[in-house]
Amino acid sequence: MKNNKQPLRVLVVSEELPQYQALLQQAEPGADQVAFCFGETDEQAQAFAPKAQVLFGDPDRILPLLEHCGPRLRWIQSSWAGVAPLVPALQGRSEAPLLTNIRGVFGPLMAEYLFTYLLAHERRLIERWQSQQQRCWDSRPGGTLQGKTLGLLGLGSIGSHVAAVARALGLRVLGCSRSAPAPGLVDAHFVTAEFGQMLGQVDYLLCTLPSTPETRNLLDGPMLERMRPGAVLVNAGRGDLIDDQAVVNALKQERLGAAVLDVFRQEPLPSSHPFWDTPGLLISGHSAAPSYPQQVVPIFLDNLQRYQAGQALHFQVDLDRGY
Repeated sequence: MKNNKQPLRVLVVSEELPQYQALLQQAEPGADQVAFCFGETDEQAQAFAPKAQVLFGDPDRILPLLEHCGPRLRWIQSSWAGVAPLVPALQGRSEAPLLTNIRGVFGPLMAEYLFTYLLAHERRLIERWQSQQQRCWDSRPGGTLQGKTLGLLGLGSIGSHVAAVARALGLRVLGCSRSAPAPGLVDAHFVTAEFGQMLGQVDYLLCTLPSTPETRNLLDGPMLERMRPGAVLVNAGRGDLIDDQAVVNALKQERLGAAVLDVFRQEPLPSSHPFWDTPGLLISGHSAAPSYPQQVVPIFLDNLQRYQAGQALHFQVDLDRGY
């Protein structure tokens, strides 16, 4: 008997579209079940958008397509963990499509990123490079991570993985989150209202929180003053978590030992921003935990299979919370 069921129409848009196209075509989900459109140009994507039932790709590429999508759109799969560009656009819709993101693959990447910078700080990597350029023998002893205290602002899948790696490296780990973590994950847990108490105990602070009304400007001047003198701030969550000028002031006054910033309120960071000239500040250009297509596609395909079977999707975003 002939199957008259129409294939599911999926529009894919991304900065890394060729990789996604190759991986999805290699997976062969079935042309009779899924019809992919790979939006190579804005015009092509906009033309297909009214027919799309599923959008898959980078949130900043998906956002301008929403005005072209019709009532057929039922599900959006982000290729990133962050979905901040999409949440405000979907919150006002009476029948908003499901929104899912990527989770579970960024913990190892974030751990690599964090400890690259923390080890460089302890071992004086930049200072030794500068000494080398001056042909100066630099035999100053470096520090060690062992026995230091790492504070984690955010204990989702990323923070949980980082905590395990940190403890293996001999650090004491403190965590701050809305809900209690698994037993034994951290040495001490603080709820959000106790964040300031945690700050005074940490040598390093890693922030991986999403952007919500509650987290914006959470690390302002008074909060930064609670940190230990010489502590190192690492922000790899969202740029609006910190008060930019307060961080600049803390570094110039040498209250912070250093800051590593991966995310910013405006990206790319404007050339006129004071961060570029702030001593002790390192900029990593939103590269901490990138979405690699080979890791993202299996998550999408699993959700696609679940969607076709009428099952609950993994990693659904709560539009009210924003994550």
